[in-house]
Amino acid sequence: MNNLILASSATEAAALEEAHTRLAEAAGTLGTLSNNLLAAAANPSGASLVEADQGALVEFAEQELLPLAAALSGAFLATNKKAGPLNVVAALASGHHARLIEATKGLEVQELSLKMVHADGRLQEAATAFLNQANELLLPALAQEPTLSLAAILPARTAGTALPSQAPASGGCACGGHDEPGLSELDTRVIPHAIRHATIFGALEGLNPGKGILLIANHNPLPLLAQLEQRSAGKFDVTYVENGPELWKLSMVRN
Repeated sequence: MNNLILASSATEAAALEEAHTRLAEAAGTLGTLSNNLLAAAANPSGASLVEADQGALVEFAEQELLPLAAALSGAFLATNKKAGPLNVVAALASGHHARLIEATKGLEVQELSLKMVHADGRLQEAATAFLNQANELLLPALAQEPTLSLAAILPARTAGTALPSQAPASGGCACGGHDEPGLSELDTRVIPHAIRHATIFGALEGLNPGKGILLIANHNPLPLLAQLEQRSAGKFDVTYVENGPELWKLSMVRN
């Protein structure tokens, strides 16, 4: 992610930071909700759980991803410019929005677990492409364009959409594999520093009650834990599994 972006105003600079945080949180939540669905699908007796996690993922896409994509697409199209760089960016934004809509509807209509898993894969691909392009191209273009206001177009935040599930965790989120039984691994070392905390908070928000992640870091994440306590006091049980000196691993389970 390019951190050297000159926004058109201080307000736009603050909106740009907020937008990057929103996208990072969305990526984290999306990975956890996808993992919930995959875990339920792998459970032979988890048909109803699969439907619940399918619904949570569709709801999150409809309430967070699609509004973000629609806002970006609408902002560029509203310029009514017939040529120039913004026209190209507008086409990209519109394309991402259309693919996200198609992938979300594709997941929503599936009734068989295997088809849900395949549809989830298509949604993950569409969402990853959108999130990457939004961070690298769409948001910088908005922040630097004086005729457009990123602060004005960002949609309001929505509440978390994770639904309860009792399926045993399996596999892992997008950032890693498996380590402790029942915990999906989230390796913070592979997440860019600028969006690291937002990604982690997003991943935690997507957890179902009783489920957790194994957070891996190359330092003691005390600032992160302090922020987590401020944001969600008592919402997570945190236990050190490994406490340095070169690697820290923390079990973080949602109550």
